[in-house]
Amino acid sequence: MKALSLGLRLLLGSGRQNRVRFLLMAAGGAVGVCCLAFVLAIPGILNAQDARQAARQPDCVSDVPGLCESGDRAALEITRTDPYGSRPFTRVFLARGTDPVPTPPGLRAFPAPGEVFVSPRLHDVLRQEPGLAPLLPGKERGRISAQGLAHPDELYAYIGMTRGDLKGATRMTRFGMPYAWYPTVESSALDIVRFTLAGVVLLPLAVFLAVCARLSAAARARRLAALRLLGLSSKGVQRVNAAETVAAALLGAVLGLGAYWIVNQLVSRIGLPGFKWFPSDGSLSEKPCWSVLPVALGSPGSSDGLVPVVRQRLLWKCVGTRSPSLRRSGGFFRWCPGWASWRATA
Repeated sequence: MKALSLGLRLLLGSGRQNRVRFLLMAAGGAVGVCCLAFVLAIPGILNAQDARQAARQPDCVSDVPGLCESGDRAALEITRTDPYGSRPFTRVFLARGTDPVPTPPGLRAFPAPGEVFVSPRLHDVLRQEPGLAPLLPGKERGRISAQGLAHPDELYAYIGMTRGDLKGATRMTRFGMPYAWYPTVESSALDIVRFTLAGVVLLPLAVFLAVCARLSAAARARRLAALRLLGLSSKGVQRVNAAETVAAALLGAVLGLGAYWIVNQLVSRIGLPGFKWFPSDGSLSEKPCWSVLPVALGSPGSSDGLVPVVRQRLLWKCVGTRSPSLRRSGGFFRWCPGWASWRATA
């Protein structure tokens, strides 16, 4: 602990340049943690959307494939999906049967004949374009909550009908299926997106961190060599150096997670081209532990793990590091005969 506290004191009192380099390393680590959090959150966002789609799909309990268990007592449904510009416009027509049916996800009650429940985005579209109202026969009684929508920009509606109005309908006894009929993104496309993010963002970030680490490498090396000359053990010097590295990594991890939370709240509401999600879908608190641990612990662990390897040669070159001008002077001419004696007498 004494070596670690010594490393922190040297960090705070080592001059403006070293503090600036420390802040740059922390900022670079924060960007890396934020980007890594987004890469890990993408599968969770897509899985949440697919899970809500699967939970609202009508299904019929049956012992024989194609034969509904309730028969004529079951409720009826017809799903129609039409294009509205570049987005799908889905309408689900429902008719109650004699047997009880669970409430559709996102609604408080099963739609009665003449009742219409729409998504918030569809509600805004109907106000801007009243000509779409004939496609939704009935009177709007409420809106679908986030539990029944895949994403905030979805055009979705439940329409209550009578059994006589639904010709060629399908029987249903419940809502919910094990998987979504149409996944948001195919698994192959998801792998391409993750690889692109990792290559485009994380690779330049690694170069940035390497440059930050070399900004004051000479001054840092002389400081550590002086500690070695004062009698500090090699492991103690490693701990002193690790204090600064781990402090930068921990600060970057905390700042990166905070930046991710803010960016997730903003971007989820603004949306990306052709893709929007609810803020809760990208919340790291709802993700499995295996996706949170690499973000919080991966950066400090990797930074601290490289310290013994990088600084091993430094520990035994105290004099050369303390006087780099003697070690580097002369360039190519130091290999010429008589250069050393001339340099000594100069």
